[in-house]
Amino acid sequence: MESMGAVVGEVRGSGAALATGAIDALCEQIVAGADRDGDVLVMCGTTLIVWTTISEPRQMPGLWTIPHTTPGKSQIGGASNAGGLFLGWVDRVVAQADPTAVEPGRVPVWSPYLRGERSPFHDPDRRGLLEALDLTHDAAALRRAAYEASGFVVRQLIELSAAPVSRIVATGGGTRVGPWLQAIADATGRPVEVSAVAEGAALGAAFLARMAAGLETTIADAARWVRTERVVEPDPVWAAAVEDRYHRFLQMAERRCGAVAPPPF
Repeated sequence: MESMGAVVGEVRGSGAALATGAIDALCEQIVAGADRDGDVLVMCGTTLIVWTTISEPRQMPGLWTIPHTTPGKSQIGGASNAGGLFLGWVDRVVAQADPTAVEPGRVPVWSPYLRGERSPFHDPDRRGLLEALDLTHDAAALRRAAYEASGFVVRQLIELSAAPVSRIVATGGGTRVGPWLQAIADATGRPVEVSAVAEGAALGAAFLARMAAGLETTIADAARWVRTERVVEPDPVWAAAVEDRYHRFLQMAERRCGAVAPPPF
């Protein structure tokens, strides 16, 4: 098995090198800079992906452990349907409104499993649910609840890893959505460092092409491509209300709310 960026052949008749690449998530990681122990990489795409960097591989129920792009490191976490797939649906069906124009205590709790869930449940039959919804809630509250639900999944995957956390780095096209990143910061209670390159997967693939062309030596050389655009701080005004909703979110998950009943025989 060849490593990423290794030349494995030539395209016949063209002189072009044929090299090994990587999936989009690994390409994104190459230029994210989340390669130290305790670094958490949150990929805000159609799929929400959360990886915590660890020094030694280990298994935790419901999570995946795979090699890191940095030699000698591993990462633990997983992928969730509570990313752009869920939030895009919310954006289509809920009226436009400013999710920041909501009182912290006036937000329902959303179980975001509209098409089942991957990590940590691996349950295709889970479904979405809104808890404590009433007539006083408006579109802004529903949108904030949706972003919070995604943030709660990030926190849940981090906590299930039982790994120490030093910082959170966010990448992907979803980093353009300010309320999403704010909800992640509020849900985790940690600053979120936002990558300056939303299209990190494309940039990482370009770096591998440079390795194949002999212009780069190792994956570590990508460190000079890492740039942070801004840091999103958790809002202390929201802390108590978000903490309460997170625990309600976990309780809903334990009850497997919204699960599809098996068909009758």
